Amino acid sequence: MSPTESLIRRYYAAFNTADWSAMLGCLAGDVAHDINQGGRETGIDAFKAFLGRMERSYREQLKDIVVMVSADGAHAAAEYVVHGEY
Repeated sequence: MSPTESLIRRYYAAFNTADWSAMLGCLAGDVAHDINQGGRETGIDAFKAFLGRMERSYREQLKDIVVMVSADGAHAAAEYVVHGEY
């Protein structure tokens, strides 16, 4: 498994266990997050605030995760099925 794929899998594993610290540890300080029904938020602090809102409002689990990584590891994507309580 490439380092890029490993990073993405760690991130989603942390998501599924609500381990926000581990999730944040996978991100760069200038992370850009495009919210599904909103704008773009930038930075770790903004992402922490998003996680707090998410934790109060709903619970999700990601299943059937497929990770795709370019040969050089510079580009990656993931697709999954979301199961949640809102």
